[in-house]
Amino acid sequence: MLGRFGHPLQDALSLGPASAGHAPPPIRPRSSAPVPRLAATPRFPGSIRNFWVLLAVLLAAPAHSVYSQDAGVEGGQRLFDSYCSACHQYDDQGMGEAPPLEGAPWVTGPPERLIRIILHGVSGRIEMAGKVYDREMPGFGGVLSDQQAASLATYVRKRFAQVTVPVAPAEVKRIRQEQAGRTTYWPADELLEIR
Repeated sequence: MLGRFGHPLQDALSLGPASAGHAPPPIRPRSSAPVPRLAATPRFPGSIRNFWVLLAVLLAAPAHSVYSQDAGVEGGQRLFDSYCSACHQYDDQGMGEAPPLEGAPWVTGPPERLIRIILHGVSGRIEMAGKVYDREMPGFGGVLSDQQAASLATYVRKRFAQVTVPVAPAEVKRIRQEQAGRTTYWPADELLEIR
């Protein structure tokens, strides 16, 4: 049975101090408004809950969708920073293990060369600025969408060859479909034959 306060805890608290001659501590009445709560959501602090929600969204999304909105030069630069700069370096001053891109025929030539490199990679002997490079560059066709590959090619051509005409995603798609079964890198000398 409930006492004068209508709540067992409040009643229990009121007995002790009241019997000692002290008034019970003031207890604020509870609000009768319902507290909104998401169904089946663990009770974590907001920042932890937001982290897990963001992580679930990222893990559920296809790999290429993180950059799916990237278009044009700005998106291409982010992709270059993510996929290319470790070897070609941010400043492209020849400090990396890959050939410099500034004025390279792979960049200044027809966009088909660069698209093929981005999609499938390149291997073989490359001579640039008096230095010989004989390394392999992997392709990124498995992780980049047509739009992303076009954005990356557009950025590289603008940044390192001052070519302002953007590479069309339709051109990337055409080359990807033509070479759908390709599993090997492009030989460097074969790419130079593309005019």
